[in-house]
Amino acid sequence: MSRHGFRFVHATCLCLDEHLIGTGPLAVQDRALAEDATFRAWDGIVETCIGAQVEFLLLNGNSFNAKTNSLRARVALEKGFEKLAAQNISVFVVPGPLDPLSAWKKGLRLPPNVTLLSNEDHEPVAVMNDQKMLASIYVIATAQADESQWSENGPAAFRQYQTPFRIGLVGIGTPIRWEHGKPVPLEHHDGGTAAATLLTTAIDHKTDYIALGEGTPFTESHKSGIAHDPGCAQSLTSRITGSRGCSVVNVDATGEVSIDAVAVAPIRWDEYAISLESHTNPGDLVEKMALVMMEQVPDNDERLWIVTWRLTGEGPLLDSLSQQTAQADLWKKLEGELTGENSIRRVYRLERGIASPLDAKRPSTTTATITTAQGGLLYDFQVLLNESPAELFEEVRREILELDWIKGHDARFIREAVQHLSRPNLLRRAQTAAGRYLE
Repeated sequence: MSRHGFRFVHATCLCLDEHLIGTGPLAVQDRALAEDATFRAWDGIVETCIGAQVEFLLLNGNSFNAKTNSLRARVALEKGFEKLAAQNISVFVVPGPLDPLSAWKKGLRLPPNVTLLSNEDHEPVAVMNDQKMLASIYVIATAQADESQWSENGPAAFRQYQTPFRIGLVGIGTPIRWEHGKPVPLEHHDGGTAAATLLTTAIDHKTDYIALGEGTPFTESHKSGIAHDPGCAQSLTSRITGSRGCSVVNVDATGEVSIDAVAVAPIRWDEYAISLESHTNPGDLVEKMALVMMEQVPDNDERLWIVTWRLTGEGPLLDSLSQQTAQADLWKKLEGELTGENSIRRVYRLERGIASPLDAKRPSTTTATITTAQGGLLYDFQVLLNESPAELFEEVRREILELDWIKGHDARFIREAVQHLSRPNLLRRAQTAAGRYLE
């Protein structure tokens, strides 16, 4: 079957009208920006689709939160879909945990260009242009994948059919992870084996593009193509840093795929670590911070950066920065150094990091170590974290998943959150929390 080049936009986790968490106090104009950030990102995605003249848009789950029942979110979606319909751009939607299929069918007026793809039994949908078939789109697996519910013919991933380009969708919360280009089931999760089987089968049947939607940027090549998660449209917390938006996926006439990240989020989170020595003075610190910020280039739609500085080390300067007045003075001096750099507004946060006891074994003079005499319980905790972080992480996760209280309506959401915790981020936050309470 002959191929034709085309392009599409892949976006996920719009989370329309959801609040940003952890911004701290904001000025009036920045607070207004934060309230509208998810809507601005959605508008940017729609404009990207139109400007790039794409064939279709993939929305890979959690476009809105059915529990909050936001009228603004629904109106924004409908207006965006209407704009795309006017340009003959199709939209394919996979519902997620926050926006289940029932919520899409109940409260939204969807124009004809929008297709809902609910589960792995949904028949593949053909994408046509000028009576030419460009691709087929189908759901590979979801969080509810269950072998006992598969039909006689089996899920769509089991069916081999001719198409120039196959696009498979993986719903948010699907219990799989990737190892060396292969999907493997998450441990301690119902349905993990079924989901991994579906994904493996889809790869074996030459699925060219696997659309992931967990909201964390990810790209992995597999033997028949590529699996990609564009990351959330607008990061709601400091957990996901850097420019955020959507991906423009280009497919040439040979089936080769290239992906261009397009930033549409107006608010960007960033985090930088700086180690202080005992003799570091305020001028030195400001200079270090300014050099870091000058290397960062804002994207077109970014209006506000929320920057967390994680400071480690020792000395009177580090101790003095526990005071809000000292921090305010530091931020003022830093902004003075950055005057004229760009039009981006910046908000700064400071966290005091905890140096690892293992740093004593490294040839470094910039990171302070914690001794038994200095740290006590903190030292013991640091040693425990750093001796076997992988085993400790897995043990804690297993215990949480096996607790009897994880039952009922919210059990699945708790399990998904635990399964997808970032190990480095979790360890860092554990160290920070320990520094506050065990010193």
